[in-house]
Amino acid sequence: MRLSTFPSLITVLLGVTLFTTPPTSAAPNDPAPQDASPPKLRCKCLPSQPCWPSAATWSAFNETVGDRLITTKPVARECHAPNFNQAKCEEVVKGYHTDKWRSLQPGAVVSANWETFRGEGCLLNQTAPCTQGAVPLYTVKALSVADVEATVRFASKHNVRLVVKNTGHDYLGRSTAMHSISLWTHFMKGITFTDKFAPEGAPAGTDGTDAVILEAGVVWEEAYRGAHEHNRLIVGGNHPTVGTSGGFCQSGGHGPLSPRHGLCVDNVLQYKIVTADGMLRTANAHQNQDLFWALRGGGPSYGVVVEAVYRTHPPATFVLAVSNITAPDEATLVAISQAFYAHQSQLSKDGWAGYALTRHTHLFMVYHLPDGTVDNAKATFKPFFDAVRAIPGAKIERENFVPLPTYQAFLDAWAKISSARNVGFNLLLGSRLIPRTLLESSDGPKKLAETMYDILKATAPNTKEYLSMLVVGGKVAEGNSQETSVHPGWRKAGLFNVVYGGWSDDTPFAKQEEFRRTLTKSINRLREMTPGAGTYMNEADAHEPDFKDAFFGPNYARLREIKDKYDPTGLFFCRHCVGSEDWGPKEFCPRCRESTNGGPCTSRG
Repeated sequence: MRLSTFPSLITVLLGVTLFTTPPTSAAPNDPAPQDASPPKLRCKCLPSQPCWPSAATWSAFNETVGDRLITTKPVARECHAPNFNQAKCEEVVKGYHTDKWRSLQPGAVVSANWETFRGEGCLLNQTAPCTQGAVPLYTVKALSVADVEATVRFASKHNVRLVVKNTGHDYLGRSTAMHSISLWTHFMKGITFTDKFAPEGAPAGTDGTDAVILEAGVVWEEAYRGAHEHNRLIVGGNHPTVGTSGGFCQSGGHGPLSPRHGLCVDNVLQYKIVTADGMLRTANAHQNQDLFWALRGGGPSYGVVVEAVYRTHPPATFVLAVSNITAPDEATLVAISQAFYAHQSQLSKDGWAGYALTRHTHLFMVYHLPDGTVDNAKATFKPFFDAVRAIPGAKIERENFVPLPTYQAFLDAWAKISSARNVGFNLLLGSRLIPRTLLESSDGPKKLAETMYDILKATAPNTKEYLSMLVVGGKVAEGNSQETSVHPGWRKAGLFNVVYGGWSDDTPFAKQEEFRRTLTKSINRLREMTPGAGTYMNEADAHEPDFKDAFFGPNYARLREIKDKYDPTGLFFCRHCVGSEDWGPKEFCPRCRESTNGGPCTSRG
């Protein structure tokens, strides 16, 4: 049978297979075995090579981590021969496109294409072969800091590729890799609220701060509900299953409250992190300050954050504005988009934040105003609606303003509006921070509207829509990029635009690559229009042409120095992370090793 449609919103927990010896067959084009005297950077060990840990070594490690070493299998394995199991396959189908189910599977990530390698893997398309793809061979179900330390030391000692995952909500595929061991932090769920937090090492008498202390496996849905119970607000993501302590905040971290309270990196008070030497370190304003700076915008390549402490804020009420504007043709939609862009700076100054989805036929907006009134909300939105009504053919189908008593009420309302999520599908993104100066220029809104529509046309039929997010301005603009390592473009941005699209499981790999190239080429229009503006690395083109400038800007050189200090052997490397330029396209050997025909890698990149 072939599975073509899948029910969603049902969470099914599958069993997992505990430690067994993994397959030892090598993948095509495996790198050469390592030298007897390994250089500073060396090829990662593979199952086909003598350096790979023996079954006895894996067994001993399993005992070290409390018998929680899992032999990881692709999630759709039981839907394929020779392992087909009708009952288990039905469970897979029910949960396959739900984020909560995927977060409970050791071999799953949010976008199914990252479970494959060059189009080969084990998806729900039963006409294709089922292979391991990019799913790790082993997973450690970590329950403690000791588990994290032991796993980091094991991977370092045996030179095994290491990846770190909470829920796998990563659009660049950084939480999975073939021939790897996965450190799965999802079950480290500690949450503590306090009004007396002082960073470790702070001078005696330092005033306590309202804060929340989160372990590595907490997701934003859990943190938000805890904050609601304690009558506090936290700056986090709008997707409920995004992890709180991993790559989200380390890469900047935007969300619905960012214009009011800043990016996530602006609210970090302290991190506890296991670095490449297997040591637990505390990073804050008083100790390991360089690492603390790097962890606030430098991305997830400095170690495993096992605890994050974030500032919390007083509660607020909200007004939710929901609008749907339709257009009969391309010219009308471009005019609507032009009006939308031209009014964003004023809406931002009026205190609004939110998300707008543009399709070929309509613009759908979900905006929110903290501590506002319905009357004030209508008054501040009126200039935009008046501009839309002046466009021939444009029609405002929906114009609702709803008062909400708490942030949790807003989140619940948002969840109902955006219940359909791109989970378990093949997905790629392209994005750019849009400078306020462009939005406020005389011809900027028109150029941007035309460019975004041209990108939709160029990437069709793989893409159907794009998002414009008003998650900048306000406190984000006031944030100090000297104190954090986040790209300075965040402080100058007026919007954040994301284009996304995908393909069906039966799409040939050549066609997938064609879409990938087309998307990157099309986003070049935005890159050229916004020089130096940068983008958000968590929601970016996985093949960004110049990731150093786009993700880190002028901070890259210092970030690289700190990376080399704490991770000199490149244990924590991932796609387009700091230091990733050292590694070849297969991410198993350093680039200089490849260029010297198997000789020692004694120099960088």
